[in-house]
Amino acid sequence: SALRQGSVRKPLTTVAWWGILPPQLRVLNLEFNELEELPEDFFKGLEKLKVLWLTGNHYQPGEKGYKKMKAAGNRLQLLHPKQFEGLANLQVLLLHHNRLETLPQKVFEGLRKLRVMKLLDNQFQPALTRKHPAFSKLGKVLRQLDLDEDSGDALEDF
Repeated sequence: SALRQGSVRKPLTTVAWWGILPPQLRVLNLEFNELEELPEDFFKGLEKLKVLWLTGNHYQPGEKGYKKMKAAGNRLQLLHPKQFEGLANLQVLLLHHNRLETLPQKVFEGLRKLRVMKLLDNQFQPALTRKHPAFSKLGKVLRQLDLDEDSGDALEDF
């Protein structure tokens, strides 16, 4: 059967293998890596992708292991304006627990089926609000937008 899910579990600092991901990929898990940036066209050709994990970690302050995991997460600092171009079927985008400081205005344009997005625990200055221009084209399909606190995993589980 064709590969439909991809998961990387060894800490990556770069993604030199972009462009070779199978076009039928539906789930891509790149969480718990040491990525700082992704090539702008990294997701090109992945029109069937539905779930994308780019989160750093899921630990909360006070939980056992929080300090250890806080240091082990992704370190994404930048999203390119066309980072998610062509991902019209994407439904879940998890970007929490990174080091993002800004969002390009059109970075989420074209994500017409996006239902869940998590951006909490980043370094946005000023703090993100739902009125940020990057969210203006997401429409009524978006059911969960976590900017300040995690509202749970019920909608993101596939």
